[in-house]
Amino acid sequence: MSQRRPTAPGLDGVRAVAVLLVVLFHVAPSWLPGGFVGVDVFFVLSGFLITTVLMEDAARAHHFDLPSFWVRRARRLVPAATAMIVVVAALTLVVGRDTGAGLRWQVLGGLTWTSNWFQVAQGWAYAEQGQPPVLNHLWSLGIEEQFYVVWPAILALGLLVMSRRRLAGAMLALALCSAALMGALYDPGDPTRAYVGTDTHVFGLLIGGALALARVPHLLRSDRPTASSRSRAVMTALGAAGLVALVAYAALVPWSGAATYRGGLLVASLASDAVVLAAANRTPLAAALSLAPLRWVGARSYGIYLWHWPLIVFATRIAPPDRAVLAGVLAVLASVAVAAGSYRFVEMPMRTDGIGLTLRRWVSPIERLVAHRRRPAYRWVLTVSVVGAVLVGAVTAVGTAPERSRLEASLLQGQRLLASAAGAADDAAAPPDRAAAAAEASTPATCRTVGTSVRVSAFGDSVLVAAAPALLGTMPRLRATAKVGWQYEDVAAAVRRAAARGALGKVVLIGTGTNGLVDRADLDRLVRRQLAGHEVVLVSPYVPGRSWQKGALSSVRRVARDNDAVRLADWHAAVAGREALLAADRVHPNERGARLYTRVVRGALGGC
Repeated sequence: MSQRRPTAPGLDGVRAVAVLLVVLFHVAPSWLPGGFVGVDVFFVLSGFLITTVLMEDAARAHHFDLPSFWVRRARRLVPAATAMIVVVAALTLVVGRDTGAGLRWQVLGGLTWTSNWFQVAQGWAYAEQGQPPVLNHLWSLGIEEQFYVVWPAILALGLLVMSRRRLAGAMLALALCSAALMGALYDPGDPTRAYVGTDTHVFGLLIGGALALARVPHLLRSDRPTASSRSRAVMTALGAAGLVALVAYAALVPWSGAATYRGGLLVASLASDAVVLAAANRTPLAAALSLAPLRWVGARSYGIYLWHWPLIVFATRIAPPDRAVLAGVLAVLASVAVAAGSYRFVEMPMRTDGIGLTLRRWVSPIERLVAHRRRPAYRWVLTVSVVGAVLVGAVTAVGTAPERSRLEASLLQGQRLLASAAGAADDAAAPPDRAAAAAEASTPATCRTVGTSVRVSAFGDSVLVAAAPALLGTMPRLRATAKVGWQYEDVAAAVRRAAARGALGKVVLIGTGTNGLVDRADLDRLVRRQLAGHEVVLVSPYVPGRSWQKGALSSVRRVARDNDAVRLADWHAAVAGREALLAADRVHPNERGARLYTRVVRGALGGC
């Protein structure tokens, strides 16, 4: 009879804290901008547990049984993840609204545990808010599984040539290298590569593994299960400080900020190490983390993590924009219920009895019915029908999934049209001659002349990109600088660069506020200084359900009201409540909406 593995109940509480941080971040990122740090807590805990398990198994068996370890990992991770992927793929057919866009690559990445690298290769932005991929969250499981495949062999070979202490030191050195690479590859425009790469984000797993190799006492070590009272006091203090640091990080540090990538997540991983060590010993912090509700959530944290994100995507795609947070909360509650079922009927049977035996047990009632030619019970007919429908739906969804959503295709077309309109030469390389400039200056900027005899310089974010076909169709002399994901700071910087080059048209169009707040004081300075002498059109943003809409809208309207040379193109008022004019994300204009956007912009100048 095999010896029962030692346990540390407080570690389930650490899992619960980690998954709660991640879930809150996904439901309301503006409330908890740094909640993504929960993933790094998971990484540290996983590195610690996996290394401890390998060392304990090797101590009992006097060798590393790597095949057995990998089989146990497969039982633990693969069935629940596969079931989620199949069901979610089928649900994309039911939900619609472009939730199946890019599904083929998402499913392939999820099933092969390489989702993070597929996201990099496909150019998906991790923080995409409009239409995020429904399996976007599997990047972290890809990093963990890749670590599980490689690390046991490295550990076994490493201990052949060096001591535990030296190997722990080597792991910390590798962790520092990984964190440094994250900082080096950080791109403020889109940090996805730095965030989801295995090479750049493996440091948490390595730090956790180094803790397991260190000669520190904890309950999972059969040779030294307890610590002295003094050691427990130190662990408690460090663990409490680490927990406070993690909560502060979650409340204050945004995902895209430089601090996150240039040391922030490394510090958070070290704080997680302290929490894990305290939770793995008999400390007051471990007792608090061992409370029954936390342990219940922690035991089901894998299933909650698997299900919460796709259900949030489905719910927020269906719900009205002003009910997005409520829809997210309901989706999380549903994910907890589904995770509980997954834990009972999928995860535990697979871990205890193995994948093959569990599958045979599921099929055996049907085999008995067929063998004895009995009339099947209603519940078996229903069960088989539902399972069959889900499998057929999943295969159909994957086979028919478009590579891009309609919105993505629209934005790509808009970017191409804007680039083509700009031409090969930069505006600064071919300024208008004096005669043309004088003629333009004497021509009033109205809805009839703007974009034809009067040049327009436009600056904005993805809403301007989506409206590009209609804008250019009626304003061929429009030249736009706009990019998906741009914040106000990016738009303002582009305007200032163009002004410094003398490359602005008589009319300057600015559309911003889709992705965040608008700095009213800075926008006012921009209008009064760099744009003095130009006719300025400010487009009011429409981003329903986003926490920053009220502030951004107020800033744009206030600047327009306070400056005589500024006209307000009230896109917000024109499109509010008219979802038929918007893409599936309810923010970007579709083809009809783009025509309305153009009429609003031209109408702001009057003269028609």
